[in-house]
Amino acid sequence: MAKSRDIKRRIKSVKNTSKITRTMELIATAKSQTCQARIRQALPYFQALAEIAREARRAGGDQDTVHPLLAVRPVKRVALLVVTANRGLCGGYNGNVLRLARDHRARLIEQGVEVKVVVSGKKGINWLKFQKIPYEKQTFTQFEDRPAFGEVEKVGDLLLGMFQDGEVDRVDVAYTHYYSAGKQGPVIETLLPIGEAAAEQAPEGGVAHKLKESEAVAAASKSEGGAAAGPVWLIEPDPRSILDAIFPLQAKLHLYRVYLEAATSEQIARRVAMKNATDNAEEVGRALRMAYNRARQNQITKEILEVLGGAEALA
Repeated sequence: MAKSRDIKRRIKSVKNTSKITRTMELIATAKSQTCQARIRQALPYFQALAEIAREARRAGGDQDTVHPLLAVRPVKRVALLVVTANRGLCGGYNGNVLRLARDHRARLIEQGVEVKVVVSGKKGINWLKFQKIPYEKQTFTQFEDRPAFGEVEKVGDLLLGMFQDGEVDRVDVAYTHYYSAGKQGPVIETLLPIGEAAAEQAPEGGVAHKLKESEAVAAASKSEGGAAAGPVWLIEPDPRSILDAIFPLQAKLHLYRVYLEAATSEQIARRVAMKNATDNAEEVGRALRMAYNRARQNQITKEILEVLGGAEALA
């Protein structure tokens, strides 16, 4: 009976593990739906801010070209923000972003560019330590499934300060882009300088692509309908004052979108990983139950044979 007891103990262990992974799958599903709802709720605000910035730049003419956040400088130093999770059990979510960031950093170094790595997430910090890749002392581990704009703003202030003070000539972000509920993938985006070049690299699908599409639709409607096709904008007190307030906010909102998409992608990846773990546990449980039934049947057969053998010996 020792073998049967061992198999039964394993069945119980696998069943308990399956309950845990199933619970984690349900929690990740609920959190992913909440994160997707936050993206949908924030999208109109992103679109409105982009439209205001576009109209202010159009009203300002060439004045916007001298804004510090639009300055395109020869790239000698780059700040690379790597956005990862604080926890694991989410498949290849963290590993894919970190490998992409590592390869991007290696390419920049080959081009003679100095790279300053800023990391967000405990998994990224541990991985960079293991790989012996230097990173900035100031790290960010306060982000979970509901990133707050106030916390993201701290990261934005650091990156904006590095760019405006001339410490870096460009700011890149490595994160997991949310294309849709069924597709996510690691990408590299340019956060600073703000400009058309950065907008053109927006991946197909997701929030960034929807913003581009809305801008294209607005431009098309104006070209077809003339001045009466859209509202009349009054820029007060002047375009430069509006741009001075909007450009830093636009960069921070871009970063906020990055964290929203990263959080959503993390929860979806965890849901998929936990579903696979639950399915594997159920498959292992079925195999163990079959093994237990065979072992139990063999034990019963052996006991019957022993009884029959004893009866024949007494006859």
